[in-house]
Amino acid sequence: MKSNKRIVVPGTTVDKNVRYNRIGEYFVRDYRGLVATLLGVVQQGRGGIDLIPYKDVYRPSRGDYVIGVVVGYAPNGWILDIGSYTKAFLPASEMISNRRFDPRRDELSKYLAVGDVVGVKISDVRRLGYFGATLRQSPEDKDKRLGKIRGYYIIKVTTTKLPRIIGKKGSMIRLIKQKIKGDIVIAQNGVILFKGPYEEYLLLKKIINLIAAKTFASGLTDTVAGILGVPSPREAVAKEASKEVKEEKMENEDKEVNSNEQ
Repeated sequence: MKSNKRIVVPGTTVDKNVRYNRIGEYFVRDYRGLVATLLGVVQQGRGGIDLIPYKDVYRPSRGDYVIGVVVGYAPNGWILDIGSYTKAFLPASEMISNRRFDPRRDELSKYLAVGDVVGVKISDVRRLGYFGATLRQSPEDKDKRLGKIRGYYIIKVTTTKLPRIIGKKGSMIRLIKQKIKGDIVIAQNGVILFKGPYEEYLLLKKIINLIAAKTFASGLTDTVAGILGVPSPREAVAKEASKEVKEEKMENEDKEVNSNEQ
């Protein structure tokens, strides 16, 4: 079977005729046809074409959960580095919620100092200057860590690696959590938090680095499962199917015995 994936470099003509119902990001059209603008893997299917970049700058969307580092102060809040093309701004009112913020009496560094790690949600991407950040939680944020981050190991990857780390419908991260015991939190700007034993952190880091290095490799899930010593999803399905076949065979044998006795 011919693969519908291939690696391209910037400037590669992907298709001269451009006959697609949907064209993803990272392509331009010119006299040559459809041209790739980044290094990555071209994926075709369902009448569309996409380019999965090998590396890209994180571009947040409203509602994204991100981990940032305090890099400075504004008169009424903190400036956060979230690994994007500009910084994020967290208002002081988000940390001092029980009363009105007063810059004459409130020292910002008492709440968050330069170098502190903070979990926030992106509240605004349209404002001039910095992205807006908030600590306000919604019901779906129960697994997110908002506010100052303490006691977590931190692993950083390029955001383009996250879909492979998470897997289809969360299959890869579920596989990892079967073996690695601890609190694993994935932020959409490529930061992964882990709280647990140091040995578990080292194993997690090894797995994450492997996935990041071999993002486009086939059979990666089986490789990860082998390192972790757990069945891969494919093996689990095969085992379950084999079990069902055996049970059905035994059931048929029982029916045959009962029929002969009658």
